[in-house]
Amino acid sequence: MTRVVLTQPAPRVSRLVDRLGARGHEVLALGQRRLLRCEDAPDPAALIDTIAAGYDWVVFVSPGAIGFALDELTEPGVRWPRTVGVAVVGPGSAQALAERGIAPPAVRLVLPRSAPYDAAALLASAPFDQPAGLRVLVVHGEGGRTDWHDTLRARGARVDCLRLYRSEEAAPDPLAVARLCEWAGEDAAVVFVFTTAQAVLDCQALLAARGLARWAHEQPALAVHPRILAVLGQCGWRAVTLVEPGEQALAAGIESA
Repeated sequence: MTRVVLTQPAPRVSRLVDRLGARGHEVLALGQRRLLRCEDAPDPAALIDTIAAGYDWVVFVSPGAIGFALDELTEPGVRWPRTVGVAVVGPGSAQALAERGIAPPAVRLVLPRSAPYDAAALLASAPFDQPAGLRVLVVHGEGGRTDWHDTLRARGARVDCLRLYRSEEAAPDPLAVARLCEWAGEDAAVVFVFTTAQAVLDCQALLAARGLARWAHEQPALAVHPRILAVLGQCGWRAVTLVEPGEQALAAGIESA
């Protein structure tokens, strides 16, 4: 059994909490942000109709984007259009699609072959390395990099963007914070998991406010991208490991840490 601190936003983190708990780990969700569906986001069935009629490829930038696009798709007979390919940045998003029945060979799927999984890696993957003439829809949340959209346009693609969700600050669960303080008081071994640089900064502020930073920085931390690893080092974490995104890779990293 490993004690684990997750920092992903709600409600996305709840599934990982349950699955890591089923593997025998004791898990705290300490995220200080939550994802909310935008008020003007289209109905999922209407979104599928729009995609089928107007696009060659859809890029989902995160598992959160996939959830907000597809989780409410309850209309019988609605399926992902076979003529439209799907692109994702990382294995976690590919897993999220597969859990919703969207996977090869029925659907064309593009995923960067290796880490680091980011927009640059996607742009180096076919057909986005030479996308002239393609109609591309990017499904994303509030914030995040958009310069790669311009790169696609410069290469000749028509790129539209659809913002489905936004992030807002949320107070951490008081029970989770109290439990974390108990672990620190026991000088317990804990694995911290970070999937965004912002989560590192949020967590750092929380730890500093409660006098837990020195203890936390002695604990192993997992990061899913070199940029996150660099921020962890700047904040004072000593034992940081780069792992691939996705549930299986995170679980393996936690159990080896």
